[in-house]
Amino acid sequence: MDEETVAPDVSLLESMRSVGYSLDAAVADLIDNSISAGATDIKIDLEPTGAEHVAVLDDGSGMSPDVAIEALRLAGSSGTRSNTDLGRFGLGLKTASLSQARKLTVVTKNRHDVTALRWDIDHIKRTGRWSLLRLDRGEIGELFWTEKLLNQETGTLVLWQNLDLLLGDVEDRGQFIRSKTASLIERLSLVFHRYLQRSERAGRVSVEVNGNSVSPIDPFLASNPKTQSTPNQTVRVGGAEVRVKAYTLPHRSGMSPKDLQRRDLTDRMRESQGLYIYRNRRLISWGNWYGLARMDEISKQTRIQVDLPNSIDHLWQLDIKKSRAEPPASFKRELRRLLEGVLEKGRRVHTYRGRKVARSETEHLWSKVRARDGLRYEINLEHPLIKAMLSEMSPASTKRFESMLAMISATYPADDLYSEMAGNVRISEPEGSSDSIRQSLVALKNSQSLSLSAEEATSMLSHTEPFNSTPNLTQLIEAVWLEGVSDAD
Repeated sequence: MDEETVAPDVSLLESMRSVGYSLDAAVADLIDNSISAGATDIKIDLEPTGAEHVAVLDDGSGMSPDVAIEALRLAGSSGTRSNTDLGRFGLGLKTASLSQARKLTVVTKNRHDVTALRWDIDHIKRTGRWSLLRLDRGEIGELFWTEKLLNQETGTLVLWQNLDLLLGDVEDRGQFIRSKTASLIERLSLVFHRYLQRSERAGRVSVEVNGNSVSPIDPFLASNPKTQSTPNQTVRVGGAEVRVKAYTLPHRSGMSPKDLQRRDLTDRMRESQGLYIYRNRRLISWGNWYGLARMDEISKQTRIQVDLPNSIDHLWQLDIKKSRAEPPASFKRELRRLLEGVLEKGRRVHTYRGRKVARSETEHLWSKVRARDGLRYEINLEHPLIKAMLSEMSPASTKRFESMLAMISATYPADDLYSEMAGNVRISEPEGSSDSIRQSLVALKNSQSLSLSAEEATSMLSHTEPFNSTPNLTQLIEAVWLEGVSDAD
């Protein structure tokens, strides 16, 4: 049998550009290379006026001339792959860069050499050859940020020019780049959050985009004392250990004002639930249950951290862009056993807030009543405020008041509320003003049927809606109980 070598036509390079990279995914691929090279400081510049370039500069170990050529070879490699390597197919640098620009230049400096190489699609098409250009010292000096690189001991600069696929046919390039910059910062804050925050296991990596420091966005709110988590658990897949840790985020009332500025904790919270898959601490895929659960409103507080090593990439169907992974069947089977209890915690974050349950720690204003044909909600007549008001009424007024409460309960807009929440509309929770809380306390103090002391009121109301969420409740009760004159009217 004879063999014939069939070299690919240079037009393949144009076809390779259409692999579906977004700007965020493409830049993240470059950061992967920087981290794998030991970089601790990574700077990114998206030229904001005419969109002339995108530049990524790191202080990693740099490359020798031979390694640099191999790194720019299509499907090449920059050396032996370690178990902490963030690479995958040896395509990232080339495909990510050329998916955005027609000209890719890499300038790299190690302790001995400075090497500058370029893929120029227009040059390749003109010559019909797979020609990798080598730049001389004069050409290197004309490039953006090369002075910064040359002043470093080691490092690598990646420069994209002629950003045809990134820009498309936009008219206002500056505005377009500014919007892309904001989106990029948000995405990098999440994807690399475990590298951006200090940990005991690894040093911190600093990333800047157009002079703006990228701060970590922890999707699990692990530092919030109201976040619930499970111990780390291990699932064996393909002979390797995959670590799993589940988090139940607090209700929005337990989040800080800064947290409530995040879209993944507010209007995008529903689509942000599910598995968060990390490969060597780098976030790959998130916002998906992969058939293990439904994307329900009631489970939106639940997020599962999954840590996998790069030795089983093939089992997780990791794509070239490192933006999607599909869990193997063996992992799904094991994880399904762990999910039931975790999802129930997430449901309780919501369901405890509108029902009265036996031995509940909180006295709620609304009770959940289960009936043969479903369930309904009723105003809790045993709530201290309701009891205090009823105790001051005549029998006729009591009957009218109870009828009014029954009408309010019967017209509770459950269907409308469900429809709005299913559409991911944030349901705001009006907080009682300090005046209304105070007037309610006065009413309780003056209730002849309850006859509570300040200490008894504090003990009861600390577990009673809406007082249990009132700041400085104890001091407020003490102040009201010390008043000599009632102002209940």
